[in-house]
Amino acid sequence: MSSGSVEDWVFGAKKKDGNQLSWAQRREIIVGVGKGLVYLHNAVQPAIFHRDVKATNILLEADMNARVGHFGLAKQNREGQSHLTTHVAGTQGYLAPEYALYGQLTEKSDVYSFGVVVLKIMSGRRALDRSGDMAFVVSDWEWGLMKAGKVGEVIEEGIRKEGPMSVMERFVMVGILCSHVTVGFRSTMTEALRLLEGDVELPEIPDGQMPLGIHDSSFNFENTFACLRA
Repeated sequence: MSSGSVEDWVFGAKKKDGNQLSWAQRREIIVGVGKGLVYLHNAVQPAIFHRDVKATNILLEADMNARVGHFGLAKQNREGQSHLTTHVAGTQGYLAPEYALYGQLTEKSDVYSFGVVVLKIMSGRRALDRSGDMAFVVSDWEWGLMKAGKVGEVIEEGIRKEGPMSVMERFVMVGILCSHVTVGFRSTMTEALRLLEGDVELPEIPDGQMPLGIHDSSFNFENTFACLRA
């Protein structure tokens, strides 16, 4: 794609060259990706789970319209097929906990990854931060700010004055809801899209607890994958 990927703009070559996505561009990219995933989950029969929704797989056309690409890990949800898999595929930082740890694959796995993408686009931070003793995903940091009543601080500083703060904060909150660690508390992609577009009121986000060990410095993603594949 002529404009590269979302990763190029949020944390890659485009960003390093001094370019920055505007709030309007971020809004359209997020909504565009949401519509693409709604199509995969609902309009295609059998439904398709992408399994690798991440910033590098969201490609941008010349007019910055977003396209979900790279379907090498996609899996069809055939009727009667087990939702448990012993072969976990995807990218660290974007994988839903229940999928990474237990091999449980549903449409909510894509919803989790979408939530991480939303938070990365809104904050300009890495999906997985390994800079300290503990690895944590961007949603951990943003969850903490939300609980402290500082959702606005999640938004990348360069775009905070570009649009209504209430709308930008709603996008952040939808990202947090979609990336909730508890499967049952996540919205579907259809619900997430309606929330983003302001068609329905944003629900209160339930408290959550990360699965045991995921904040621990001894937690190792590679070992987890190896165990699941065994």
